[in-house]
Amino acid sequence: MNSRWILLLGLTAVMLQLCWKIITPFLSILLWASVLVLVFYPSYQRILAKLKGRSTLASALTTLLVLATIILPMVVVTGMVVAELESTARELQAEIPRHMERLPDILEVVYRYTGMTQDELKRAVQNGARTSSQTLLGGLLSVVGGALGFLVNLGFVSFTMFYLFIDGDKAVQTLREWLPLERSQSHALLVRAGEIISASVYGVVVLAMIQGSLGGLMFWWLGLPSPLLWGVVMILFATIPMLGTFVIWVPAAIYLATTGHMIKALILTLWGSVVIGMSDNLLRPTLVGKKAKMHDLMIFFAVLGGLNAFGVLGILMGPVVLAVSLTLLEAFRRADPMRKPDPLVEVELSLSSPIVEPMTVSSPPPPPDPEPTTPEPEPE
Repeated sequence: MNSRWILLLGLTAVMLQLCWKIITPFLSILLWASVLVLVFYPSYQRILAKLKGRSTLASALTTLLVLATIILPMVVVTGMVVAELESTARELQAEIPRHMERLPDILEVVYRYTGMTQDELKRAVQNGARTSSQTLLGGLLSVVGGALGFLVNLGFVSFTMFYLFIDGDKAVQTLREWLPLERSQSHALLVRAGEIISASVYGVVVLAMIQGSLGGLMFWWLGLPSPLLWGVVMILFATIPMLGTFVIWVPAAIYLATTGHMIKALILTLWGSVVIGMSDNLLRPTLVGKKAKMHDLMIFFAVLGGLNAFGVLGILMGPVVLAVSLTLLEAFRRADPMRKPDPLVEVELSLSSPIVEPMTVSSPPPPPDPEPTTPEPEPE
């Protein structure tokens, strides 16, 4: 009997390893689809109710809603950023003749410090230009290939979302049953993961988009160059805790002050420190609430480590992996047989998504006090 179990265990381990190799290339697609389904599941349920339970049509419409909500803004913003980059390139080209007039003075300074003659410097510039053009061409090809790969992955994500909307609740129920924990602990673990994903989406991504948009709007109003481009850059910096948009607007304010635009520098400083800074304090409690329940330092390293491990997806997956790990450690701590059980253990379930239905988990009630017994009369 033991040999059969060992054989079954070994065969199961081999098959699971093969399954992991099969699914690994599509892991990011599955994670992205799962995150989007979790965020848009309330919309799916509302559409499902209006369509009177036709899940296939409701899933298709919700998938189109996700694509329209995410893809269209990305395409529009990308096109505008490319247009700004082209405008900046044209401005730089227009500045070249003016700087060429100073070329003899520059060559004299270079010769004085490097000892290079004009011919040697010319060859060095040509070699540098050739290397730069090759690098630029390689980057352009990489961008084109990345765009094609993005479209292919988008198709896979859409296909996965379509089926997850239909059978997502069944998948969560199956995962809950397969977790080697008590039902209450597995339920709390899944709820915790959902809370962190929701907090990451609304507290990191949405808030970063709001702050970056506010910064880009002020750049445009002050007449600074490429406001949309810098707004996108501020969105990226706002996703990293302890950094934020000030990495961009503080140097811009210093630039305005050093170029004689003191009023604009003051306006930008007040806007960045008051409006953008206060938006975090005002909007984060509304968007996140108390779902994250993690220290800022932990979130900081979770986001940076997630970016290093998962790419852009790490902004969401880093905090999720850390929070789930802490929840598992807490589950093991509570399951320690040497530890006395708490008199009352409550798990607050505030997950906004209906995929995991909220419930309250508490320890069994204490046994009732024994009823007083009346002593039997002694026989005479």
